[in-house]
Amino acid sequence: MIRKSGGNVSCSRPYLSNLAAVVLAAGKGTRMKSSMPKVMHLLLDEPILSYPLSLISAIGIKDVVVVVGHGAEYVRPFVEDKQFMTVFQAEQLGTAHAVTCALSSFSHLYDNKEYQCIIMCGDMPLLKENTFSDFISWHKDNGNVLSVMSSYLDNPYGYGRIIRDSVDGRVLRVVEERDASLSEKEIKEVNTGTYIIELNWLKEAIGKIGRQNAQAEFYFTDIIELTERKGKAVGAYILDDKEEALGINSRIDLSIAEEILLKRNRLRLMANGVTLLMPHTIYIGNRVKCGQDVIIEPFSVLMGDCNIGDEVRIGAFSYLKDVCIKKGEYVPQGSVLKP
Repeated sequence: MIRKSGGNVSCSRPYLSNLAAVVLAAGKGTRMKSSMPKVMHLLLDEPILSYPLSLISAIGIKDVVVVVGHGAEYVRPFVEDKQFMTVFQAEQLGTAHAVTCALSSFSHLYDNKEYQCIIMCGDMPLLKENTFSDFISWHKDNGNVLSVMSSYLDNPYGYGRIIRDSVDGRVLRVVEERDASLSEKEIKEVNTGTYIIELNWLKEAIGKIGRQNAQAEFYFTDIIELTERKGKAVGAYILDDKEEALGINSRIDLSIAEEILLKRNRLRLMANGVTLLMPHTIYIGNRVKCGQDVIIEPFSVLMGDCNIGDEVRIGAFSYLKDVCIKKGEYVPQGSVLKP
């Protein structure tokens, strides 16, 4: 089953009462060159991990487990403060091993055959709520046992490649970069690391995954081939916007994600009646709210829970964080306003 996001298939609202989720956040993130866990690095003043957790909260999933490992002393308090459960992966033996660590937390759900489980990475901050919701609905509407979210990238280096049947286009398996042949490395369709799978099949199949690969790890991606060989329905939901597929593996990735989010925030404000002068110079956080006919001059920074009233003008080179500006006020050039 193949599907592009934003296509012509009509999708209903997800059946939120039958969803669980596992968020993988145990990795070290070696390419970040940091003692801090990768998922705790800040992106627009919020930890990377906050983005997938906010996405899960937004669509109302209640049964959620976050797998922590490296730097758990930093990650666990942040996650539990947001009222999510954590499990500890003592050894990082691969993504399938991480999912296995989480499954015991769902034992109370196994009697309900309708339950589906989302598996997603804690380092993917750009996935949009409407895309995520559509992915879940599409999976259920098409009766898939397993669906994977994929994307076409001009430079797929480092990503697992989606291998399809050459005749009917069925998803057969995913091959990781280190295990791929030269011809497989030419494939542009990649695995984003986001899945939805029937929970009881996940429980049955996960123990069948081995570690016969270049990294001697238990790859969760192997569950795709296991599922397909059992004759169960496997689907690939292809993202229209490849920006949403970006995972954070380095400081360079972090800077790219920052630019994407800043652009989204600027467009959001302008669409709601805000004038940005030289918009590419203005730094807008995710939680900033502005009324109509607000003017923000160049090189200004608005962060945190800023609430800007109608007809406010903010002078150039101003810094505002967690402040409320009343209707019609003028913030002089170079102002620094914070609690």
